[in-house]
Amino acid sequence: MHQRTTALAATLLLAVAGSAHAAPSAVVFVNGIQNSFDDAIASLQLLKGSLQARKLDKGYVYGNAYNATNGFFADLQQVFRQKSQETQSARDFWRYVDGGAAQPGWMSQAMVDSYVKSFAGEQQMTELPQHVGMYRRYLGEGRKVVLVAHSQGNLYANVGQNLLVGGPEKALGKVVTVGVASPAQYVLPQSSYVTSSWDQVINGLRVVKNVLPANASIGFHPISDLLGHSFAKIYLNKDYATSSTILQQVSQKAG
Repeated sequence: MHQRTTALAATLLLAVAGSAHAAPSAVVFVNGIQNSFDDAIASLQLLKGSLQARKLDKGYVYGNAYNATNGFFADLQQVFRQKSQETQSARDFWRYVDGGAAQPGWMSQAMVDSYVKSFAGEQQMTELPQHVGMYRRYLGEGRKVVLVAHSQGNLYANVGQNLLVGGPEKALGKVVTVGVASPAQYVLPQSSYVTSSWDQVINGLRVVKNVLPANASIGFHPISDLLGHSFAKIYLNKDYATSSTILQQVSQKAG
């Protein structure tokens, strides 16, 4: 009995020690259309400052998965091309890339790399290799990765997350997304999203493409942003309820 008690105590101590020394999560911002690099950095800094102001930051590291802009109309064309090749679910994504019903962890590193290259070209996601490389580095450091994706950034996040879940990292639950103003038609398990019913960019896209339904209503604020789509002026504006929702979701997923 004494030996069992001692062994149990030792196991609990090791679990507590392992938890105490776990690397803090990485919070990565993935920007949407018509964002310069400086715009993306400003959004990342706003996200970081907002988490810290609410005392929700637990020593996180922060990253910027930048999606370069080529101007409004070129960016919009890129979104439509990406949407035209988007699958309806994560399982459909795996069927799309291998023709069968694959499971998490089924792809080799070489296969993942080949699909990253393919998506970078076919769907004009030229920055995807850099994004996936960043996520891998964070995973290699023992960090959970929380992608905060705005607008088109959700399409990038879904592909990157799918590939890491399917790859040798077996990253289901290790890489998650908090989508903001999402044009995607699905989120992966353990991920979430916030889209305002007053977001006219997403509402317009919904007329011609399948898009996740709105799940937040904050009213019309033309002075802040006529289209109701801005990450900084609408969704993370501290005066609107979406800000608190997004920050809480990021904190809960990052741990």
